[in-house]
Amino acid sequence: MSQLVQLNSSVLAAVTSRTGYINARKEADKLALEHDLTVADMPMAIQAMTNHPEVREAIRPFWVDTITGEYHGQRKGDRSYETWHSVGSLATTAGLEKRFFFKAGDHDFMLISDEEWVAVGKGSYNNETVVRVHLEDAKKGNVPALGTPYTIFVKVDKDRPKINGRGQLNYDTFMQDDRVLMITGSPEGREALAKMLFGRGEDGGGYSTIGSYHRINEVGFDAKAKGRLAYLDIHSHGLNGGKGIYHDRCFVVVDVEGERSEPKNERSTSELVVAPTLEETLAIGLHRKIG
Repeated sequence: MSQLVQLNSSVLAAVTSRTGYINARKEADKLALEHDLTVADMPMAIQAMTNHPEVREAIRPFWVDTITGEYHGQRKGDRSYETWHSVGSLATTAGLEKRFFFKAGDHDFMLISDEEWVAVGKGSYNNETVVRVHLEDAKKGNVPALGTPYTIFVKVDKDRPKINGRGQLNYDTFMQDDRVLMITGSPEGREALAKMLFGRGEDGGGYSTIGSYHRINEVGFDAKAKGRLAYLDIHSHGLNGGKGIYHDRCFVVVDVEGERSEPKNERSTSELVVAPTLEETLAIGLHRKIG
């Protein structure tokens, strides 16, 4: 069943049950509609876990799937690596289901239509404005508010982003990695996630290295753009996008404004405070360690 975390005054977060990837995404939509919430992209999920330990404790024993995606494509002949937050067909259940089942390719990258790639590049998708942010501006913290559809992009050859090879990152390399910044959405998001993962004691997981698994240069930047949703893996496995999304997954929905005092339904606060049970935790070989 779903797990709902109701805090006294500031945020309501819902964690979908451990179920198949598409089913978990559909359940997230249902929970979002029922409780007037939003399916979280990576910046939203990081903020919810950072500001509220109860939310982090409920979420972190599982994979944290988000509607932040990473994309490979060409724009005017330049190789463009981009992260899309709360925008694009993969950020919708219908689009994700269609492309995942029929067009998932190497490392779970899915083809993106030319029309979508062009539209998002011009700052618009489905009649909604999409804020386009270059990596250099993102490094300065010039990103929109949470919940705003936006993308961070970089021209791989011209801008030469600092993206470490696929593998483990220590704290210093994590804090300098441009891919990590782009997926977390801002310097503040990267710093908050680093504290959550590398921090000691109650602050975080206390890991010495964190995985950053991507396929830049392996997947290619041909004329057909590709994308996949990013997720925060369990334990020290770090940021991923493919491999394993066929198995049990876990989406999160959150109150972006953070000012809700009561959910739409009339259940009491005590009925909504639910954390993963010991049986659920053991079932997937995890320990109740935050991080």
